[in-house]
Amino acid sequence: MMSLKPRNVDFQDTWASLKETVAGVVALRAVERAVWNMRFSDVYALCVAHPEPLADRLYDETRNFLEEHVGELLKRVQGNSPLESSDYNDGLLTRYVAAWREYSQGVSYLNSLYSYLNLQHVKKQKVSDAEIIYGSSATVSCPEHDSRQLEVGELGLVTWERILVQALAAGLTARVVSALSAARDGQLEPAMADVLHAAIHSAVHAQAHRVRAPLQLYQQLVLEPYLAAAATHHARRAASLLQDGDISHYMKYTLEGLEREIMLACRYLHSSSREAVRACYERAAVAAHLPALHAHTERLLREACADTPQALQRREDLKRMYTLLKPMSGQGALRPLVDAAHAQTARDGLLLLASEHSKDEAHTHFVNAMLSLHKKYSKLFNEVFGGAQAFVGALDKACSAVVNAREPGETSARAPELLARYCDALLRRRGADAEADDKLAAAIIVFKYVDDKDVFQKHYARALARRLIHQLSASMEQEEAMINRLKAACGYEFTNKLHRMFTDVAVSADLNAKFQQHLRDNNLSLNTGFFIQVLQAGAWPLGGAMAPLAPPAQLERPARLFEAFYRGSFSGRRLAWLHHLCTGELRTRYTQRVYHISATTPQCALLLMFESVDSVSVREARDTLQLSGEAWTRHVRPLLDIGLLAARGNVPSLAPPAPATAPAPAPGAESPGAGEEDDADAELLLNLSFTSKRTKLRLTCGAATTHSGGSSSSGSGGGGEPAHCEDDRKMYLQAALVRIMKQRKVLRHTELIQEVVAQARGSFAPSVAMIKKCIESLIDKQYLERAPGTLDTYAYLA
Repeated sequence: MMSLKPRNVDFQDTWASLKETVAGVVALRAVERAVWNMRFSDVYALCVAHPEPLADRLYDETRNFLEEHVGELLKRVQGNSPLESSDYNDGLLTRYVAAWREYSQGVSYLNSLYSYLNLQHVKKQKVSDAEIIYGSSATVSCPEHDSRQLEVGELGLVTWERILVQALAAGLTARVVSALSAARDGQLEPAMADVLHAAIHSAVHAQAHRVRAPLQLYQQLVLEPYLAAAATHHARRAASLLQDGDISHYMKYTLEGLEREIMLACRYLHSSSREAVRACYERAAVAAHLPALHAHTERLLREACADTPQALQRREDLKRMYTLLKPMSGQGALRPLVDAAHAQTARDGLLLLASEHSKDEAHTHFVNAMLSLHKKYSKLFNEVFGGAQAFVGALDKACSAVVNAREPGETSARAPELLARYCDALLRRRGADAEADDKLAAAIIVFKYVDDKDVFQKHYARALARRLIHQLSASMEQEEAMINRLKAACGYEFTNKLHRMFTDVAVSADLNAKFQQHLRDNNLSLNTGFFIQVLQAGAWPLGGAMAPLAPPAQLERPARLFEAFYRGSFSGRRLAWLHHLCTGELRTRYTQRVYHISATTPQCALLLMFESVDSVSVREARDTLQLSGEAWTRHVRPLLDIGLLAARGNVPSLAPPAPATAPAPAPGAESPGAGEEDDADAELLLNLSFTSKRTKLRLTCGAATTHSGGSSSSGSGGGGEPAHCEDDRKMYLQAALVRIMKQRKVLRHTELIQEVVAQARGSFAPSVAMIKKCIESLIDKQYLERAPGTLDTYAYLA
């Protein structure tokens, strides 16, 4: 049994026995368990010797032994190989790896044998990691500078590095770099590959004890020299490929080379080196040749979008180019490719819009062209660039530029009107609900690119009003779904009036039911069907009433009854009859077949004048209906054209419109509809022999002539539209300015402009000049003032 009590120990005798065992352990020779246990006891006895512990002498003697042993290993490893050689097959690396495996394993065993010395003696003197990292006056700069701060295993590694590695550093580096180059070219034999792997990782393990720079040796001997040699190789190879002029081959080889470098780094180098290897390759093989890559971006994009057999190959080339440039996006390497994608998309979009199409189908052509453009390039950018945000942004900017492009001579883009017409046509179409719903959902894609969304809102509101008033909508569910889509895109404020229009329709239906109940309760009856819609003036884009109209006698009594009912139901509300929006349905009794005629109120009033007579004087009819000039012509001309009425006598006001190629009338000459004095003897006759293939006839009203500075009464756009939108925008901006300043109280000019632009972006893109005018207007109205002592700061006036 081993005694644990301290005792006198003869150091020389004990060390002689211990040294023999240490030599066997380090050389990996067999050591009997009994001998191992005795030597373990000897280490303990030396550490607790009486009267003084001999741990320091044991540590020093062990260090001296390791230095001698490593010196012998150095001679064995070096052999006859010249250090200046870079031939990795001369045996130096093989001998080095063999010595390292033997020595590192032996030192680990030795560390176990000296575990008591490490635990009790070294640990007490060892500087803590915190002191090494943060430093103190009591610590040294590096642990290996004071060997007594190292355990025996660490001491052995330090000795190996200081004696053997420093002596062979240049030779090892040259051979490792040469072997790595051979591995890149696939010329390294499997056996030598294992030797190379072990040689490189020995540099990592040899400094594993370091706290501050555990990979310093690996970086100095392996990584940095390899990266320098690899950079030269990559640059030379890339230049050689570019000299051939085939950019496709260059990109293909460069990507393959990058994959080989990454695989090489994973196979032989430390895991921390992968990004350094990648960066080195990209700098040498890609970054140095960016101008050559950028020079081909436009051609590759153009050919990739073309419908040719080479398009697929060009897409593969673009994919390779993006893969090469993406890691350097922070350096602006991707910018030329993104700009080229934007330019190609915009150019293709303008060509699509300019392609030949029917004028009547301009709205369908516009939306279909934009959806085709968006689908084509979305698919392309997803396949080639992986849907990268930079290219999605380029697609959005290009589509926005195409959608908002103005034709020569136009002051505003036609996109809002065309898109509103497209939606109107779909919402009127009967049948194919699923197809129409899908097309309406796709139309939102185009809508998001429209800058003048407020103009679209006006056109859409007018079309919606016509559909709701005249009951032309194919499906109310589709109408609501479309409004909800617009609400999701632009917010509640954008669709507020549209929602109120729907509410009015529902309220009007309930109001009609109550009116009919009121008539039954009071034993009142109407001689005709009567259905009204009560519309809020602020929600519906109805415009002013047309020319004065005297409604037919058959409608006067129902109108008076309804007015009385409405005044009794609501107080403080005023009704204004909009006869130009009213329609009526008549049935003929004088024809062989019964015809159902749907017409405007003036047309119905004119036809009802023939209930008891077959002819009516033009002047009498005009005076009775209180229509004159252009309004008279627009309502009567459809009746003549369809054949329900005929004209007799000189009726210049009802003459057919002059063709577009006819010469303009001479100054002072009467224009059509202006010859009221010549209509004195003219008459309108009821066509008693009227026939038609259709039993249901819908009469329309001719479009009003758009005069300079005015707008048509039909509300389909005109000269007054831009000015009207301009006024609405100014009011919108002034309201936004007041809201912002009321909340912020004091704000600088630049910040105020930015916040107003951000708020208005959902409806239109305001110009800075317009915002400045609105600010000046609010200052004049004493809503705002310039802060005292400053020129660029505004204050809110409560």
